[in-house]
Amino acid sequence: METLGQRIRGFRLKKGLTQIELARGFITPSMVSQIESDRARPSYKVLVEIASRLDVSLEQLMNGVNFDLEYTSKYKLAIGMVRAKEFGAAIPLLEGLLEAATPKVSKENLLMELARCQLELGNVEEAESKLNQVMDTDQGTTLLPLVLLYLGKVAQVKSEIPIALFHTKRALNEVQKAQAIEADLHVKILMQLALLLEKVGKAAEAAKYYEQALKLDHCSSEERAKTYLRLAEVYDRQKKYEQAEEYATKAAILLGEQSNQKMRQDLQHRSIMLRRGSGDWKESVQSLLSIAEKYEQNADSVVAGKMYADIAQICRENKAFDEALSYAEKARMSLLDTDPVMGKVHRVLADVFFHKHDDLKGQKHLDNAIKIYEQQGMTAELEEVMLASCRLLNNKGDFQEAYRKLEHYHQHLIQELGQRGIVL
Repeated sequence: METLGQRIRGFRLKKGLTQIELARGFITPSMVSQIESDRARPSYKVLVEIASRLDVSLEQLMNGVNFDLEYTSKYKLAIGMVRAKEFGAAIPLLEGLLEAATPKVSKENLLMELARCQLELGNVEEAESKLNQVMDTDQGTTLLPLVLLYLGKVAQVKSEIPIALFHTKRALNEVQKAQAIEADLHVKILMQLALLLEKVGKAAEAAKYYEQALKLDHCSSEERAKTYLRLAEVYDRQKKYEQAEEYATKAAILLGEQSNQKMRQDLQHRSIMLRRGSGDWKESVQSLLSIAEKYEQNADSVVAGKMYADIAQICRENKAFDEALSYAEKARMSLLDTDPVMGKVHRVLADVFFHKHDDLKGQKHLDNAIKIYEQQGMTAELEEVMLASCRLLNNKGDFQEAYRKLEHYHQHLIQELGQRGIVL
């Protein structure tokens, strides 16, 4: 098995770099020499920079390497990787520490870090196994709220929403019983619970937990803006437009503090859509066009396509059918036919063709929207477009087909509710 120094030297030679060239601007050539000869141990930051200069991932650099490090040093390196979201590279180190079985770091903490890494990488079965091991230990009680939170995440990934809610509610009960409540953990639990409640259609209850999370005042401005937008969307879904606009405005105020341009554009986009009914709709269109152009300049045509779909929707809502058709077609050019946003595009095109008295094309686009919303489990959108289709059929006197569609929708709804743990 190679040492870390040998691995770095091998990649350096393969890339054709000298030690001087690898070191330039951040460490000395002498330090590179010591690292390659395993006489010096690089810090996490140095490792990241070396990997970047060698054009390899941190995981490639470290996979299978023999780390002859003192236990505490190895643990610090592993935790540094976890905090930097280098989960794949952290797992071998954490597993090695777990096998060493020393009292310097508790087995439960190592298992929790491994569970987090596996969960972040999408390995839910491995994550669940580690979490259950923590639950089985006598010392796991102090970690119980965090374990339950992660078990809720695991169940959510597995689409077991009732189980996810059960674990997350238990996590909230446990953290509230604790003498010293960890604010970060409390906020994470409240946010996860709110998101899960949204999934089962309990918008009012979800709003309550979002507001509790905000009252703890333990979020960065970025996270706070996201939460304001989630609240705005929840209230919009309940048709409480005044509250929706209030929280969308609060999110917009925080946007100027965002340093991440992509995040700022995303939040601006969502805020515009939530506030589009309260001002000049043409200004909303221009604002979204500006954002779409920036995405196109960055060769992100898919996101630009989603912007065009929203612009088409705003135009349709304001009876500007020619503009709606133009932007809907631009969206179609950028999006895959299976993209969930295409449901919105077909909905716009249906209204455009109905306006042009081309009922055949209008019905075809409604059917396409129904198909996409069914496939994506978008129940609220499906209801709206299904009812529009049935009204059209009813007006034409095709009562049998209207009934067939309603019956189909009813069966789909029962199935969707069953998957969410709701039995009528």
